[in-house]
Amino acid sequence: MVVAEGPTEYILYTQNDHGDLAGQFAAHWGNETFSPLRPRGSMVLVAEAHDNGWWYWDVNPAVDDQGIPITFRKTPRNDLASFVTKGIESLLELDLYAGLIASMHHAGLPQQRYGTMEAVPQRHDEHTRKFLAEREPFNQELVERVGRMEQYAGANSRDYIWFNYRMMQVFDRMSLFFCCNYDLGNLAAPESGRLDDRESGRAFYGSVIKPTPVQFGVDDGELRLRVVEKNKLLIDPYPFDEAPLKVSVRGRVIPRRSYNGQEEFRDVYRSRRRETFEYALIPK
Repeated sequence: MVVAEGPTEYILYTQNDHGDLAGQFAAHWGNETFSPLRPRGSMVLVAEAHDNGWWYWDVNPAVDDQGIPITFRKTPRNDLASFVTKGIESLLELDLYAGLIASMHHAGLPQQRYGTMEAVPQRHDEHTRKFLAEREPFNQELVERVGRMEQYAGANSRDYIWFNYRMMQVFDRMSLFFCCNYDLGNLAAPESGRLDDRESGRAFYGSVIKPTPVQFGVDDGELRLRVVEKNKLLIDPYPFDEAPLKVSVRGRVIPRRSYNGQEEFRDVYRSRRRETFEYALIPK
């Protein structure tokens, strides 16, 4: 669950809704400047479904001992490893390449996205260490297996898989920019030391997406997002195949307060209809 904190309300996005938004970005990625995705089907699939295992948590979300909704960065590590693994396995059944990128994605998250996002603290708890001890050898074996598969020819070298791993981070971070920040016009600074900014993700998922792959074999660049109206954002440089690109994400709005236990919180959450938040992305 991604929890965006407003002055008087929370917007709660399930991880699958966050993934749906990431998939919209992937489905329209590529133009004269930015290379189209390869393999396209696999990459659009993993962008949309990379967090599908979170369903097991989000279908029955929880509050902490203070009655505050638990956001994704504070989800108990023992639960996280279990349902993330289920999600990776289900994706591998559909598409090995997509499953590989998802598996690398989740292995990279507690390791500063494999060094591509150094502002995020690394995780060293016992559940994370156990998860990585199982996941990393599996990923290396799968890289070798995918590298021998003709259906992924042209995109299955180690370098290209690494390129696509970084692409996945862009789609994920762009979606989290919209989902973590209640007010896109009033963002937390990346260097914010406030605990709530860091625990909610606001301090990490800001308006600069770096590194951003541009073309395979070319140095990565960065994307900068700037709010020009409440629901309209300028992106520079512009990476999509149409302009404006109209995207949307669904979430539930609940009062910002301390809830008296899981039953009350879940009742309020489930009684709220899903609202659709729409955005238009435009070039400079």
